[in-house]
Amino acid sequence: MLADPPSRLVLMAREGVHLAHFEAGPSAPRKSPLVLINGWTGDHGIFTPQIAHFAQSRRVVAINLRGHGESDAPEQEYTMAGFADDSAWQCSQLGLEKPVVIGHSLGGAIALELCGRYPDLASGMVMIDSIVMPPPALRDSPDVHRLLDGIGGPNYLAVSRANAWDIGCDFDDPARRKVIYDKYILPPCEKTPQHVAYSTIRNFTLNHDPVPAAEACKIPMAYISADVPLVNMARDLNRLQELCPQLVVAKTLLAGHFNTIEVAGQVNAMLDRFLAVGLRG
Repeated sequence: MLADPPSRLVLMAREGVHLAHFEAGPSAPRKSPLVLINGWTGDHGIFTPQIAHFAQSRRVVAINLRGHGESDAPEQEYTMAGFADDSAWQCSQLGLEKPVVIGHSLGGAIALELCGRYPDLASGMVMIDSIVMPPPALRDSPDVHRLLDGIGGPNYLAVSRANAWDIGCDFDDPARRKVIYDKYILPPCEKTPQHVAYSTIRNFTLNHDPVPAAEACKIPMAYISADVPLVNMARDLNRLQELCPQLVVAKTLLAGHFNTIEVAGQVNAMLDRFLAVGLRG
């Protein structure tokens, strides 16, 4: 199992709310910095192999979204626009010039919102197995409403644990899958307060419109899917590519939703290629 890469926790106060990030790598690298954005009920740990790999030559800033990980979790609405504004503020405070923004799961949708709302901020963006363009019909799906009822109900933690396990990797050895789940997935999931998890998923599934951000985003973009059909109801990458013709799409082999951990070598190689070639536009 991977060792945690050396990094330092930094807390910055935005209007009285402490937002956390973990930083690694040289403070003044020649290459573009990376900004890593975690997914729903996750934290920076999902990027452990990427931090270790890229911090050798780049400044790496792994954000803990408001309400997640080591960041404060005030009682409020948690929206995609709010997460994007937090991330833009953190980039500004840290003096990050033209970073490449990389988001896993919900973090990929937040990355798109960030780069659409702030079109001059980043030099490139990568989404990793993210539901970015859910069709309107998904809002009425019984599965979505069952998940919302469970996250908002008294069995929140049990529902969250089960959801995290269900979207894991069926290809992996069961023992290794459990180690990944216990080390990287379960701890941040259990740490995320119920009001944060519920507000975030409700606002994303019922209230968020990704089209304006996609239309405004003109920078080089990549999408790395898990080993599921590249175009399905939840992802609708055809629609995203219509709005963002610069999008390039790839898929990891024999890995599930947590492919950043499960097949880190594949993901790192794809990111290396995007940084070396994809940023040319």
